[in-house]
Amino acid sequence: MYPQTQNNNTQNENVFPAVTYPPEQYPPMQNQPMQIQVPQVVQNMACMSPYPVQTTCHNCKKTLTTTVTSKAGSGTWMMSLILCLFTCCCCIPFCIDSCKDKVHTCPDCQTQLGVLEYKICG
Repeated sequence: MYPQTQNNNTQNENVFPAVTYPPEQYPPMQNQPMQIQVPQVVQNMACMSPYPVQTTCHNCKKTLTTTVTSKAGSGTWMMSLILCLFTCCCCIPFCIDSCKDKVHTCPDCQTQLGVLEYKICG
């Protein structure tokens, strides 16, 4: 099963022949500044405003003014919970539009383009 070892090791040399590789050649180091490519992030301005904004729809590729609707989000529920703990007026955040998330949609294809989330502290 295994090769028999002998005192002169000639049989083991035939089983695993020595392989030598040439040393790798690298270009000489030069004192040049490194160029780092930073990916460009394009923010959708629809997420930054509670009002309709002009933008390009990523679905239908049209330049348009967004339609904004208000929707109760996690910030609305948190404000309601805080008001419930201290007062009996826990429904107030659901009646005030500025306490709700603003959802920007395309008026043509109804694609959601962005959401401005209501934050209690911010």
